[in-house]
Amino acid sequence: MRRWFNRGLRSQMPALACFMVLVTGFAAAFDYPLQPEVVEEAYSLGRSSNHEELTNFLKPYTHVFEYPVDHPIAYVQSVEFETPYEQIVLKSMRAAQYDKFKAAEDYQAGHGAVFVRVVVALRMNYSGSEPAADGFQVSVSQKKPLDPATMTTRVLCNPYSVTDWGVCSVYTREILLRFDHHEFGPGKVTVTVLLPEDKSAETKFDLDRLR
Repeated sequence: MRRWFNRGLRSQMPALACFMVLVTGFAAAFDYPLQPEVVEEAYSLGRSSNHEELTNFLKPYTHVFEYPVDHPIAYVQSVEFETPYEQIVLKSMRAAQYDKFKAAEDYQAGHGAVFVRVVVALRMNYSGSEPAADGFQVSVSQKKPLDPATMTTRVLCNPYSVTDWGVCSVYTREILLRFDHHEFGPGKVTVTVLLPEDKSAETKFDLDRLR
């Protein structure tokens, strides 16, 4: 009886999903939850030797900034919007020892988390003091401001430190915001970064183009 019920429920899932959208007015911004075959697809994409295909897939997820023409002390290098699907692609691409079973485990462990990753930097040959961590602020909004579940920051490169950073010439800091996937709906998300000297940068991600 239980096995029959589960099969029947699965057969009704598309209709139930449509019903929920009609009742609540809410539609998912990107693919979630992912079916096992879709997780395996993301894993396979990350292992692909077709670099053009991989590059084209990743492009909408990361916005790269040029150094501004007004030569500020600090600027944004990049902003990335990581969906659960893209996270599997990235892990598969970067890990030397990785397989579809590990990809499935990582996906389940992620619990649908979405990450906004911002990398800021100081201009080349900057000779002043290191800015305070709270000198960089990131806000994410979609019709209204969204509060991250967590926010962490870490220095990726610090040429002003006595610590041996190896080949490290430009100060860079990563700011990582974690959100629950249900915070986002279809459409565009705005990421705004506040920098020292009352500078700021803004970019938008079209979630309808992301998986």
